[in-house]
Amino acid sequence: MVLRQAISLILLLALLTSCARYHRPQSGVEVSYVSEEAEVGAQIHRHILERFDVNSNANLNAYVRSVGEKMLPFTDRKDLNYRFVILNDDRIYSTHVPGGYIYVTVGLFRFLTSEIELAGILAHEVGALQYRDPNWSKTKKVFDQLLRTGHYIGPAFGGIGVLSLMGLYLVSQVLVGEASIEKQLLKADEIALGYMVKSGYDPQGLIDPLRRMLDPTSKFRPYLYDYLQSHPVGPERLARIEEHFRELPLENTEFDSGRDAYWNATHSVLSARI
Repeated sequence: MVLRQAISLILLLALLTSCARYHRPQSGVEVSYVSEEAEVGAQIHRHILERFDVNSNANLNAYVRSVGEKMLPFTDRKDLNYRFVILNDDRIYSTHVPGGYIYVTVGLFRFLTSEIELAGILAHEVGALQYRDPNWSKTKKVFDQLLRTGHYIGPAFGGIGVLSLMGLYLVSQVLVGEASIEKQLLKADEIALGYMVKSGYDPQGLIDPLRRMLDPTSKFRPYLYDYLQSHPVGPERLARIEEHFRELPLENTEFDSGRDAYWNATHSVLSARI
């Protein structure tokens, strides 16, 4: 019964948003859209704080924020208050919710190997936040319902719960039709590659961790389940990313992987590496 109710809610969200596009709404609804989106994001954030322990390491938080904020000058959506939040969870996960909230887990730091890989994951989530829902009023109602019935979601989806409301939205797209989820993931990937180059990061940092996620022998595989459910990675997606990669203006460009900076900033959580 719990699973059926959760899936019903998610399918409803998918049906309401299946025609979603990346676009800018008419100016007449701009203020209302931004205000309502911020309200929904704040609601979701409160639920997340009730269910997850937030990492309080000042140096680690400052580091993640500094990497993520390098992308922000190049975003289309300057109306969002982008916030980067670290959750003390061993699962390898990142997600975003309306209003500009981006979450990463300490488990993610144990999987990544360098600053450029962290930049790639954050750039994808920032890129996905550039999306504006043309059916926002309907979607907001579904978000409200999901929040009111959030206690159903955790047991049905492995404990991720409201952390993955946007991830659950992507899962629902898989249930309804793969074209929509692929299009949205690819658009966020394309945007992310552009952000990385403009902010001085090697765009290879997005490709490498996604490739490692496909390794069936990886010791990290059990910790990737939730991420791969909400951010499916497959040969076609990787091929499209590499296609966009080849079109980037990278001639005579050199990048630093940022391995030392990454280690220095994340060693406090890497000491508990899986």
